[in-house]
Amino acid sequence: MPPRSVRRRWLNIVVAVLVVAAAIIEIPLYVVPASNGAGPADAVVVLGGQEYKARLQTADVMLKKFPGSVVVVSIPGGIPCPAQPPGASAILCFSPNPSTTQGEARTAAKLAVKYGWKSIEVVTTADQVWRARLRFSRCWSGSLRVVRADSSIHSRIRAVPYEIAATIKAETLQRGC
Repeated sequence: MPPRSVRRRWLNIVVAVLVVAAAIIEIPLYVVPASNGAGPADAVVVLGGQEYKARLQTADVMLKKFPGSVVVVSIPGGIPCPAQPPGASAILCFSPNPSTTQGEARTAAKLAVKYGWKSIEVVTTADQVWRARLRFSRCWSGSLRVVRADSSIHSRIRAVPYEIAATIKAETLQRGC
């Protein structure tokens, strides 16, 4: 049996390798994910959440470049529907049921079918880009782009544990729309 110090050294190496592997996986998924560029779309869907205002600002910038989209806003608990931004053809606000990304994807997909939209852009923050793309692609088969709104690196890193748990839930327990 190896001495205790050798076992401890191997344990430290294994833990270090696991931490590095987790960082290699988590950083591109939740901290600096690939994001689609904005373009013309039938609808721009703004997700709710803590970074709600930053997401609305990103939608405003998108509409200046590509006017004419319907803006669809997920209203987090009790917040009133914002005014129609310049460049939007209309604004629709909804409270998802359930009040989750899955609920937002379901509602947006129903609206897309109802209004005949062929393309939507989902605006969210970096920590949620991957999971939003997953949820929306399960509920809707039209043209989908997920656009990353600005957020601080601190808020992205802080969100990683939640996003890991939410991703595991989406990949194991909630595989459908």
